[in-house]
Amino acid sequence: MNKQIFWIASYPKSGSTLLRSILSSIFFTNDGLFNFKLLKNIPIIESTINLEFIKKNHPRDYINIHNLEVLSKYWQAIQSRENLGFNSDFLFVKTHHALSKVFNHSFTSDSCTRGIIYVVRDPRDVVLSYAHHFNSSIEKSIIKISSTKSAVDWEDNQKIFLNKKKPLTILSSWGFNCESWIDNPFKCPFLLIKYEDMISNKLKTIEKIVNFFQENYSFEFNNLDKKIDNIIKSTDFDLLKKNEVEFGFPEAVGKKFFRKGTSNQWENILTKDQVLSIEKKFYPLMKKIGYKIVYYKK
Repeated sequence: MNKQIFWIASYPKSGSTLLRSILSSIFFTNDGLFNFKLLKNIPIIESTINLEFIKKNHPRDYINIHNLEVLSKYWQAIQSRENLGFNSDFLFVKTHHALSKVFNHSFTSDSCTRGIIYVVRDPRDVVLSYAHHFNSSIEKSIIKISSTKSAVDWEDNQKIFLNKKKPLTILSSWGFNCESWIDNPFKCPFLLIKYEDMISNKLKTIEKIVNFFQENYSFEFNNLDKKIDNIIKSTDFDLLKKNEVEFGFPEAVGKKFFRKGTSNQWENILTKDQVLSIEKKFYPLMKKIGYKIVYYKK
């Protein structure tokens, strides 16, 4: 393998869709005007369409692909240029997977990885969005993002696992997921983006992304000023929300995907005890990233 993947990584409900919207508008348009179809240029690795080679060459393993010991054997084979079917210099790929290792198999490797952007969001807001998206209580969502055993099903647009156990994406806890990517051992460029910055100052965030690719990959961007202006306008949250209502959003599952698009929602919703439990669990990392600590005193 030849460093073919550029990872767009995050914990669920942390803003990876907005980041993908910005990136796809930068790299896959001439004018910066975003539409939902552009997101296909940044696919998710945990999609059952990527299991076809296992079904063909290893049918017994395919039947047992819900078994993590079986699936983990193929993690990096799934990420090969041949399996993903692209010929470009590298491919942007989305994942919610923690950078973990199980049964002596690592999720990915330095030899696969061309670069990484990790988007992080305040865990107190992640809890709210997570609860809404998965139709769960806030208390259960706090337990979910705090557990190192947290996992979600793979995307299954082919609907081939309706009556079977699906392969799993290992999320782990919010803290482990985040730290595993931030402290990755790979020899490649890494960029951390905060969801809150994308919301409060999208221009600065886009400029940060553009500079990252210029400095690390010598990318040249044409018509940049006009492109950035159009990206800001066409990825406005209210417009995305309106377009979802009018045209639908293929990644939505059972309910509207674009809901609030704001930060610090937790301040008016979470109880003191709920905030305290999150801050206590993730205090060092939250402080390191720059999230304000309200109640927990170490």
